[in-house]
Amino acid sequence: MAKVLKFKDVNSDVEHRLKEFEKLRVKFKAEVKKAEAKRAAAGKPSKGIFKSISDFFTDSPANTAAKK
Repeated sequence: MAKVLKFKDVNSDVEHRLKEFEKLRVKFKAEVKKAEAKRAAAGKPSKGIFKSISDFFTDSPANTAAKK
């Protein structure tokens, strides 16, 4: 014979699962923020030496006006 659960028992189980889900959600958000902070602390990705040298020697007139 199938076991019949009382509404109170089912409601309690749902509440427990919701609390567990909320804990996991908060933990995940914290991990995402940590990863973003790590990426921000690392700085910009490297362009490479050739690209850096090319950018240095190709100073367009529009860029010099913006710098002043």
